[in-house]
Amino acid sequence: MAQKFNPDTVLVSDSLGKEITSEYITDLFTDSLVQTSKVIQLGQKVEMDGKMVRKGVEAGALTDAYFVGEGQKIGTAKVQTKSYVLESRKLAVILPVTEEVLNYTWTDYFDSIKDNIVDLFNKKIDGAAFLGLYGNPFGANVLASAKAASNVVSGDITLDNIYAVEDTPEKEPNAFVGHRTINRTLRSIRDDVNGGQHIFEKPANPNATGELDGLPYAQLQLQDGQTYPAGTLITGNFNGLVYGIPNGTNLRLKIADQATLSKVQNDGTLDSGDVHLFEQDMQALRAIFEIAVAIPNDEAFAAIQPVGV
Repeated sequence: MAQKFNPDTVLVSDSLGKEITSEYITDLFTDSLVQTSKVIQLGQKVEMDGKMVRKGVEAGALTDAYFVGEGQKIGTAKVQTKSYVLESRKLAVILPVTEEVLNYTWTDYFDSIKDNIVDLFNKKIDGAAFLGLYGNPFGANVLASAKAASNVVSGDITLDNIYAVEDTPEKEPNAFVGHRTINRTLRSIRDDVNGGQHIFEKPANPNATGELDGLPYAQLQLQDGQTYPAGTLITGNFNGLVYGIPNGTNLRLKIADQATLSKVQNDGTLDSGDVHLFEQDMQALRAIFEIAVAIPNDEAFAAIQPVGV
């Protein structure tokens, strides 16, 4: 019987060139991602039953109900449904590993780098799913859905436009999504009808949720050098943003010294600064995670954007 991998006792040096999967490490990673990713905080999780692709149906509204007399036939309502496909996409990163790390246990080493990996993956997932950034592999994003449904209020972020955008989606909104670059504008908005009260409460930290007009307000984090679309505020019913994480040990780790690393730029090109690990007596960690995101119903989302955008 094969001995079960124990990250508390196995040294990194004992696993060179071997792919590592551990429920403990995956759970640690996923728990951290849950605390940072807006897709996971706001979206609706769909169980994928270990599959990389899952077809699903969003249950829509019943078309009607009927008053009936005693003995009368009851009318049959139709259910308005929309099908969607959740297809798992691979997210990966390679991190240089210093020589002393080889003497760590996998638990100690992963704990030291977990926050960095979570931060990178969080920004990629949210930027793609909400704004279509980073060569979005999901095929849909929330802002594009709002535009496709013609649910865009054109103008500045004002009290009247916030009220207007809340009335725009097909379903009652349950959250707002923005960015720190619009927080100053939001802080300046007062409800003069109700004694000039502020309607915005800033999140306590980037991972926390604030409040805007009584609804949760989540703040996207983007990678350095990536620009959030100016003057844009997103809202909607985020049950219409579905995601799935294949069951089982989903995070895969591997450390190798027999590889050549070339850095990929945001436009997909490679720089010329190749790193030859074996020649330079180095190692590198490769981390791979898989997640699926879909938007069954464009009408669930709306946005405020400046005129002409």
